Amino acid sequence: MQVYRKSRKGFSLVELLAVVLILAVLAAVAVPLYVSQRKSAAGRACKANLAALASAISAYAIRNGAYPSALSTLVGQPEGVASVPTCPLDGSTYSWTTSTTGASLSCPNATSHVGYGGSASTEWQRTFPALATDSIP
Repeated sequence: MQVYRKSRKGFSLVELLAVVLILAVLAAVAVPLYVSQRKSAAGRACKANLAALASAISAYAIRNGAYPSALSTLVGQPEGVASVPTCPLDGSTYSWTTSTTGASLSCPNATSHVGYGGSASTEWQRTFPALATDSIP
């Protein structure tokens, strides 16, 4: 007579709970680090976008004698802007204002970027002085 033994294949409940606990701890550490790195990268990319736009705006102003009326004016111009960049944090467009005393370019998420690539919200703003009128005929 043969005796059949039940083979116990698989994991016990305690082993499965231990694995789930380890995965939960790893996720609790990894997710906040990922979010922080993502915000930091967005802050640095936003600064780079502002620097590129400021350069294109200055070149446009030198060539045309006036600041562009809108950022979309720079698209397709010799200044090298293929499309108007947006803030990488949420895709919002940069704020561009002109006046008789100059112009300003800023990120709408400047306060969200503080601590992730800079220490003050003014780091995500660029100001441009009023253009001088040329007196030479």
